[in-house]
Amino acid sequence: MRKKTVNARSKIFTIIGDPISHSMSPVIMNSSFDRLDMDNVFVAIKGNLDNFDVIMQGLVASDLEGYVFTMPVKEVALRYMDELSEEAEIIGAVNCACLRKGKIIGYNTDSLGFWNAVNEVREETQEKIQKVFILGAGGMARAAVAQAALQGVKEIVVSNKFTEIHFMESFKAFIKRLKTKIPSVNIKVIDWKTDEWEQELPACQIIANCTPNGMGGRGDLGIIFPYESVCENAVFFDAIYEPMQTEFCLNAEKRGFLTVSGIDLLVHQGICSFNNWTGIKVESDQMKEDIMEFLNIKE
Repeated sequence: MRKKTVNARSKIFTIIGDPISHSMSPVIMNSSFDRLDMDNVFVAIKGNLDNFDVIMQGLVASDLEGYVFTMPVKEVALRYMDELSEEAEIIGAVNCACLRKGKIIGYNTDSLGFWNAVNEVREETQEKIQKVFILGAGGMARAAVAQAALQGVKEIVVSNKFTEIHFMESFKAFIKRLKTKIPSVNIKVIDWKTDEWEQELPACQIIANCTPNGMGGRGDLGIIFPYESVCENAVFFDAIYEPMQTEFCLNAEKRGFLTVSGIDLLVHQGICSFNNWTGIKVESDQMKEDIMEFLNIKE
């Protein structure tokens, strides 16, 4: 691998959010650029709701090639997009954008990243996914719901603790946008209760935790999950990547289920973003290796 030379022709890409120091996007993207002998560079910018407009005005004027948006600017970034992908329009948030023929195109790679990460571990012989179970109703949950619907899943069950009225109204607006695009999908919202889960789980082929419960190794979902109600070919997904294996997924693995971690989600988000910018599809094994090396984790 030759040494990268940043020069006047180098294309610049960035991630914007706050906090930003923990982001692994610079590691993932710069490693991929290096491996492909591209003199591009990916940098992190601390940006929040107070300074986002100032940052974006400067970057847009400079014809920046590509963006990653993270919390808390995924929704406000919409106003700088000239066009949106179908999933970004439905979800109402972007986390990736690229400059193409003078226009900024916005995507939501949380969405396809989730779907690709889950399907990478599923056996090709398994039947088409008909029903999924989503824990949570925030940005990641909406991304998962939207992609499942776009992929033809007929029934999606969502369970969340709706403690704030404005959050519930926001979720209802999202479901309305989704149903407008895909009228045939059946979205069922249920309470955060084990007995209600037990009624829905037997037919679900994907069980996805899209809540922050379990982050930082702080226990599980805060409720006893009825693993015994899940069909044997289901895949468990957890959006959390620290710890790499949450109790939610560890308990599923102990019972023989396939699992997908937040690291896998990061990898497939990165693959989607990199492809949007360059037209090149990076291998998931290589991108995951870069992350594991950065985190000093051995599989």
